Amino acid sequence: MILALLATLGAIVVAFVLFPVFTEATDGAPAEFDEAALALADLRDQKAMLYEVIHDLDFEKDSGKISDDDYKTTRNNYLAQVARVMEKLDALAAPEKAPDTKQQPRQESKDARKCASCGELNPKGSNFCLECGKPFDRTCASCGENVPAKARFCNACGEKVSA
Repeated sequence: MILALLATLGAIVVAFVLFPVFTEATDGAPAEFDEAALALADLRDQKAMLYEVIHDLDFEKDSGKISDDDYKTTRNNYLAQVARVMEKLDALAAPEKAPDTKQQPRQESKDARKCASCGELNPKGSNFCLECGKPFDRTCASCGENVPAKARFCNACGEKVSA
């Protein structure tokens, strides 16, 4: 009776341990990395390792363990390796970057506010320019142009500006 109980308990333990090995991966399983992600991670590791080696080299030079000529030559070699790794990182990471919004000109609309300083079009109701950060003074009710605080008339359309 005890022998049967131990055999059953042993079978349960073995099944519990081997269950993950024989089942297929599910959504809870870690995702496999594609080649680009693995290459990116490898390059980041290389960069970190090279920076650590350069830091150690600097320490060895400061402590007098290495001559100035050897230090300069070795450090330049490591810096060249870092530059190559950084170029590869930039090439791999370039598709992941967000598109540059400066290359896409903003479309004019009735609701846009044009900055008097830089000419940037800003959404209606903006208190500051999105491009240069300068504050908007006031807006002409007639044409929507920015009007300086002390102006009594709009410079663009000539209408009287309310105080």
